[in-house]
Amino acid sequence: FGTTSIGISPFLMSKFPADRVYRRKRYGFWRSLLIAFLLAAMFLAAWFYAVWTDRRQSVDVAGQKIYVIDGDSFTVGRRALRLDGIDAPELKQTCRDAKGQDWPCGRAARAALEALLLAPGLACEAEASDRYARALAHCRSTATPDIAAAQALGGMALSHEFNGMRDYGKEEDAARRAGLGIWQGVFEHPDQWRAKHPRNGQIP
Repeated sequence: FGTTSIGISPFLMSKFPADRVYRRKRYGFWRSLLIAFLLAAMFLAAWFYAVWTDRRQSVDVAGQKIYVIDGDSFTVGRRALRLDGIDAPELKQTCRDAKGQDWPCGRAARAALEALLLAPGLACEAEASDRYARALAHCRSTATPDIAAAQALGGMALSHEFNGMRDYGKEEDAARRAGLGIWQGVFEHPDQWRAKHPRNGQIP
């Protein structure tokens, strides 16, 4: 039997170039690499979250006296704690309302936190301590799932921010739009106020 050659028309060759299979393989490789990278990132995020939550320790509040120092710090018995993720006005700090009148925003923030902490069903978890040996706490009650978030939402505290990331950014933005608490007028950031009013090494 003789051999018969089958020719391919130039039109078909233009429609199905020889390197199409190569390009598909190349794109498939990068797609697989991207999926693997995303899966690895999800795994690492889950691992870091698990490690972070494992570091939290329950704070025994049953039968303990709770004393509120200012809008973000308090003591349970003899243990000093600070709500993680927020910064409230200092106790003696004043702000200005919409009419330009001074008002005791620091004392108002303290009163708001006291009401939240003395509510039924209080539970706190603490992790690493700050430079003043205060445990960074996450607290909740029966009516309030996150007390730090409630302080920010009521305009009684600012959210911590690090590299553009805010712990309670949504709550802070909502308070600002509604003109609640310190957002009803003009106020000085607690950090700036503390710098102008040092307390001779005392805990701020």
